[in-house]
Amino acid sequence: MNDDAIETSMTISFEPADAKRDRDVMLDLNIQYFAWMEACIRRDFGIEISDLLGGSIQTYVASALDKLCAAQPPEGVFYIVRRNGRPAGMGGVRKLADGVSEMKRVFVAPDQRGGGLGAIIVKRLIADSDAFGYPVMRLDSGPFMASAHKLYEVEGFKDRDAYEGVEVPPELRHNWRFMERS
Repeated sequence: MNDDAIETSMTISFEPADAKRDRDVMLDLNIQYFAWMEACIRRDFGIEISDLLGGSIQTYVASALDKLCAAQPPEGVFYIVRRNGRPAGMGGVRKLADGVSEMKRVFVAPDQRGGGLGAIIVKRLIADSDAFGYPVMRLDSGPFMASAHKLYEVEGFKDRDAYEGVEVPPELRHNWRFMERS
């Protein structure tokens, strides 16, 4: 097993994503993520995500993949998380400011949920942030992400105000959750 793998009852591997090599997998995972968010944002806010993104989910995701995968440690990393060789989720860390990182797009595919994979991803991203030398880690989370909120709290994240560099559109911030861990 290589350094980028974590062993559980199943083999979980963290593979730094490459926008060219992993394009199809990254498109699929990110479209699933945004489609899920779209349904929740429409339900909770009455807003169409396409209005916030300036176009379709597919167009947005395709245009953002290069940026999402561009950072290299210690500036950041974005992973495809595989369970027994199959894409099961994703997540990343990016530099937000000097001494501050941000956890990005933690997502577990619907057919992979319920087995603790989200917790494994979050722990890995926290460990990476620490290893990259960031004493502070921030994240944002929608009000519909209740199970994620519990996990973040267990890992020491506390509520805070919206922060500079957050990508959450202003239309959603009034009910969004912003968190920080030192």
